[in-house]
Amino acid sequence: MLETKISVKSYDVFPNSTLKPSALQHYMQQLAREDCDEMACTYQMMRDVNMVFVLTKLGINIKKPVYAYDELTVRTYNNKVSGVSFEREFEFYRDGEEIIHATTQWVVVKYDNRQIVRPRDFPFPIGEANIDCDTIELPRLVKCENKELLGERTVRLSDLDENDHLNNCVYSDIALDFLPFDRKEDFVSGVRIIFRHEAVINDKLLVFVGKTEKGFAVFADNSTKESACFEAEYILGKIDC
Repeated sequence: MLETKISVKSYDVFPNSTLKPSALQHYMQQLAREDCDEMACTYQMMRDVNMVFVLTKLGINIKKPVYAYDELTVRTYNNKVSGVSFEREFEFYRDGEEIIHATTQWVVVKYDNRQIVRPRDFPFPIGEANIDCDTIELPRLVKCENKELLGERTVRLSDLDENDHLNNCVYSDIALDFLPFDRKEDFVSGVRIIFRHEAVINDKLLVFVGKTEKGFAVFADNSTKESACFEAEYILGKIDC
């Protein structure tokens, strides 16, 4: 388990000073790596044996808006291994109150061909915390009706990470660019993302949007690869004035 403090920066927020999901995901990605580092499972060590972690599902609940310069205490831990998935939890506290919880599922793949590596064949010690927490149920799929094609997005160099594919944090930026997000009054209170197939440089994504019971569904189809890229649900709340 890793526990640390972070300070939300001015470049992490929307015009109304509320935290962007992509910025939160950047912190989560780095904290997960640092926790693995402490377990003698660094990124370079994994690459040396042709393995990397990739994110397959993500759920975030934000109970109250988080603003620029807020000081947060964060805990993250690999809570359990289920099938081929490593289930990692994140807890974000402000003044002793947990205001954000995130649940993530990761798999290990071969870097060269992206084949899944079963946990029993993973050569590094990743412990299971088995903590009773506010874990988020992650759906098998996002349900909505009457989705509409709203535009296209091409994957560019600036979208890529060390795994040479569209970084998981950028998915939220892509989704929110197509949603009716009021940059003065809204904050993102919930996120669910299912990462279907990776996208790489120059891939073209067709972005569809529809409504769900609680918010908005976003689907991205990779027209270059003729495959689904991701599907997501975003729930918006209003800032209390």
